[in-house]
Amino acid sequence: MYGVSDRIVLRTLDGAADLLVEELRALPSANSIRQTSAVTVECTASGPLGGLAACGLYSTLAIPLTKHPGDGAFLAPLERSRASGVLRTLTPRIGFRVGVDDPEVRRQVIGAVERELGWVNRPGDWEINLTRTAQGWVAEVGSLSWTRRFGRLERLPWSTNPVVAEVLVRLAKIRAGHRVVDPFCGTGTILLAVRRREPTARVSGTDHDPRAIELAAGNWGPDPRLAHAKAESLPLLSGSVDRVITNLPFGKQVGSHQLNRTLYPAVLSEIDRVLAADGRVVLLTEDKRLLRKAIDQQRALKLVRQRLLKYNGATPTAYILTRPRPR
Repeated sequence: MYGVSDRIVLRTLDGAADLLVEELRALPSANSIRQTSAVTVECTASGPLGGLAACGLYSTLAIPLTKHPGDGAFLAPLERSRASGVLRTLTPRIGFRVGVDDPEVRRQVIGAVERELGWVNRPGDWEINLTRTAQGWVAEVGSLSWTRRFGRLERLPWSTNPVVAEVLVRLAKIRAGHRVVDPFCGTGTILLAVRRREPTARVSGTDHDPRAIELAAGNWGPDPRLAHAKAESLPLLSGSVDRVITNLPFGKQVGSHQLNRTLYPAVLSEIDRVLAADGRVVLLTEDKRLLRKAIDQQRALKLVRQRLLKYNGATPTAYILTRPRPR
């Protein structure tokens, strides 16, 4: 992969920017890192893009445009990037789209890009998306979007957001060889995030919906560690799991608050049974009071940390649990 030198902006979800900053600091190709909003992190990319492309904590990578349409220097960052930055990795005649609703602004930007850069306006088959964000105009690089980096997944309406899955996996602090289970695995988004983060982890998933298991198998590939089972009765030996990571049903698209009154305590009891003595649990839900009540009513698992996430109108919290330390 080409070596580049470019200023880039990475878009994540609200509640994950600090994790993205931490991960970028470990990459030799990322420098001058700073969080610019609740959902964006800027850095300088210097060298091969492989490390940045492998990071699952951002959804889009873009070139920031420091000026506005109509300014003579509006497209200058794209010219520089084409010469020595991220855009030099693309085809000679770049296809682009302008992702704004205002037709007059769209026509203005399309004309400027065609005239000054010689790119081709291809809204249905684009490599660059010029769009306006709260922080200003950016040029999103299609080949470095999340789905193009990691592949498009078969999903159900309630499937876990892929970047959310990456956040949950970071919070779980998985180590080599860990036994990891997702008892509400759905189509397997969290399981795949575990495999990307720690390929040596022994991962298994269960779900009560056979259709979800079928889709998970398609996303994962042939694997006997996917099972049709209820989370309250896992087909696992006692103490056999190092990490439990799951997106609990919280009644908006699947399940209901009423059902969760009995489901959450039963699931916590089953997690207690299968979890190893030094295990760690990460649970995501928007049914927050109910989960906190269920945690408080049992003594086997202790809440040690929580993290609020915001994306697409949802505001779930990730709860991290461990076993209480012996006195």
